[in-house]
Amino acid sequence: MKRLMQIVVPGLMTSTQTSNSPAKIALKLSAISLMTILLGCSGGSGPSEVPTETVQQTPCGEVKSGEQCLTLNNRNFLLLSPAVKQPGPSIILAFYGSPPSYGTPRKLESFLALQQYANNNNALIAMPIGGPDWAWESNVAVNTQSKDTELSLAIIDKLVTEYQADNSKVAAIGFSAGAMMAYQLACSVPTRVKAAFAISGQLRGDLTACNPAVPVVIHHLHGSNDTDMPIDGRVTTSGNVINSLNDTIARFIRINGCAANAIDSEPFALTANQTAVSKAYQGCLKATGFTLLKDGIHHPDYQKAELHRLMKQTLNLAF
Repeated sequence: MKRLMQIVVPGLMTSTQTSNSPAKIALKLSAISLMTILLGCSGGSGPSEVPTETVQQTPCGEVKSGEQCLTLNNRNFLLLSPAVKQPGPSIILAFYGSPPSYGTPRKLESFLALQQYANNNNALIAMPIGGPDWAWESNVAVNTQSKDTELSLAIIDKLVTEYQADNSKVAAIGFSAGAMMAYQLACSVPTRVKAAFAISGQLRGDLTACNPAVPVVIHHLHGSNDTDMPIDGRVTTSGNVINSLNDTIARFIRINGCAANAIDSEPFALTANQTAVSKAYQGCLKATGFTLLKDGIHHPDYQKAELHRLMKQTLNLAF
């Protein structure tokens, strides 16, 4: 029920002080009109309406307001753009894990808070749609370039040409099987993709086949208690060779010409109740390192501010 407001107007009579002169009647009508306007502006006591976010079902899955599902070379990808348009955004290619482990762009966006990262760092984030099972043709082999690598290069060209993105600021981020795709890009097209930030997934395939033409920035994030993607690596029933974290990093230490010594950070909170330590190898042509989350599982609930700090730090070292 709306709360009536008492409006005092000089010269206005109450019901016990009636007057029927034309001037008094006009004054009464003016006061009534003013009361109506004020009550209308107050909005009453009913609940205010909160705009609901529009969500559409597309070939990219759920797409929210401001996002785009785009088609390129008969493939689809979800594009996140910064809320405020600025010149020369960077490009981040983001790859989700194999289903059902965060195996959609929507799940990956939520897991890593990618729209927030795009807004705060002037980044266009493109999330391609992969295939079934492992989702990506991420195996590293001699003289091969997968269809997913070809799609990634086409996405970069499109965003540079049509969205005025900065061609010199391109990186890949991946989770689980998507991390393996980020490694493949670092191995095969380092002149286009300048950095890889890999989460819970090592290099898949032949380590010696990873021979990038130029050094490339690498940072790996992993939980020490990850049983889905153990840091010691494994060979799957289908014959996929997933290298250990130590062997994966050792390959890039060699590629980037690092010294044997490394500097460890102080422990820092990366989840609500777990700490992590980052290791940065010294003397590298391009930054090389990893962060190990103590007792961390495959997909922990990262504190997004710290996660984004690690991501931004890695990408800033690349460009």
